[in-house]
Amino acid sequence: MNQLLTGNIDRRRFLGTVGAAATCLAVPGTAYGEDATTPTPPARQSPFVTRGIYFHDGFTVEPGSHAPLYWDRETWQREIRWLHACGINAIEFATMLEFTRLPSTELERRKISDRLHLRDYAHSLGIQFAYQLSNTAVSTVPAGDEPGHQLQDRAVMLCPRQPGNFEKTFGIQKFFLDTYRDADFFEVMAADWGGCTCGQCGVPEYLRYISALAERLAEVHPGARLHANTWSISLWGKPTWGNNPDNGGWQDMFEKEITGSRAVIAALPSLPANVHLALPCHHLYRALTFEVYGGKTKTPSFPTPEDVQRVHRAGREILAWPHFVMDDDAYRARSWGIVHSEARYIQALLRELRRIGIDRVMGNLYLPLLQLPNTFVYGRLLQDPEREPASILQDFARLLAHRDDVQKLTD
Repeated sequence: MNQLLTGNIDRRRFLGTVGAAATCLAVPGTAYGEDATTPTPPARQSPFVTRGIYFHDGFTVEPGSHAPLYWDRETWQREIRWLHACGINAIEFATMLEFTRLPSTELERRKISDRLHLRDYAHSLGIQFAYQLSNTAVSTVPAGDEPGHQLQDRAVMLCPRQPGNFEKTFGIQKFFLDTYRDADFFEVMAADWGGCTCGQCGVPEYLRYISALAERLAEVHPGARLHANTWSISLWGKPTWGNNPDNGGWQDMFEKEITGSRAVIAALPSLPANVHLALPCHHLYRALTFEVYGGKTKTPSFPTPEDVQRVHRAGREILAWPHFVMDDDAYRARSWGIVHSEARYIQALLRELRRIGIDRVMGNLYLPLLQLPNTFVYGRLLQDPEREPASILQDFARLLAHRDDVQKLTD
C-alpha cells in the first residue's frame, strides 16, 4: 500500500509530490509548515481492482503549463508519482484527434518517445499502462505540419464501406497498437472521434475494427487485453438528430448508446478471446443524461446487474469509463479551466458501480494540476467508496494547510 493511503506521508513530501500546483488550492492566511497532524487511516472495504486515470491531453488552456498537451517528461513523471501516491494503479493515453495519422514531424515522434518512456516509468511503480485506439478518424493536417489542439478540428471520419478506407484507417490504428504493444491493455473507442454516420454502417462495422485489432494484438502481445469501449456508439449509424443533438436528439442518442452497447455485449462470445468490454455508464451518473430524460428517477438504468453478469458469463472483464466526473472539457466554457470539487458526485458513481458489480473504473482528467482535490478523493474512494467525503477532504487539507487552517480549507 502506498504511503499516502496509509497516512504515512507528511506535508513536505506531499507538496514535493504535487509540486507548485498545490498553490492553486491555498486559502487566504494559509501558512505552510511541518507540524500538521497525520490523518488516521480508516477501515476500508476491498478496493476496486482497476483504479485508473485517462489523460485527455488534446486541449490547450491558459496558462499553457496547465495543459498536458505541452508537458515534458519531468512534468509527466511528477503527475504519475502523484497518482501513485493517491492509489491509482492504471494510466491511459490516446492518440489525440489531429495526431491520428502516421507521424511526420519531430513533435509527433517526441510525444511517442515520451509515452514509451512513461510506460516504462509507470511499470517501475507497479502502475498499468493502457492505450486508447480509434477507428475511422484520420487527421487532415498536411504532412510535415505539426498537429495541434483538438478545437481546431482538423480531422475527418472515413466510411469503412468505401473502397480502401478500412485498410487506410486500420493501418493507422495498427501503427499505434504496434508502437505501444507492451501496454497492459488497450481500448478501442466506438466514436467521438471515430464512427460513421453514412446510414449504412452500424455496430457490425465497429466490431470489424475490434476483431482486426484484437487479432493483431494477439500476435504482438498475447498477454494483453483489448476493451471494446462503447462511448458514442450511437455515431455508428445515421443520427436522427442531424448535426444538432440539442434539437431534441440527445435522448435518442442516449437510447442508442444502450442498444448499441447491448449489441456489443451480445457479440462478446463470438469475438476473439482477448476482447473485453468498457462502458461509458452515461445513465448512471451523467447530468446531461438525467436532464434529457427529465430527471434521474426517469432515466433508465444501464448497465444493469444483469448486463454485467452477461459480460462475466462470457468470460470477459468489464471496465467503467465515465467522463466528466472529476473534470470538464473545453466545450463547456463556464466549467473549463477551474478547480472542481466533486467528492459526493464521485462517491455516488463509485457506489453505483459497486452495486451493479463493476470493480474496474477509468476516470479522466483534462487539466490534472487543477483537480488535485478530486484526484485525491477519487483515489481514496476507490479504496473504499463508503468513506465519508468530508473526512477525505479534511485529510487532504491536513496535507496542504497549516494545522490552524485545516478546517478553513476543508470547508
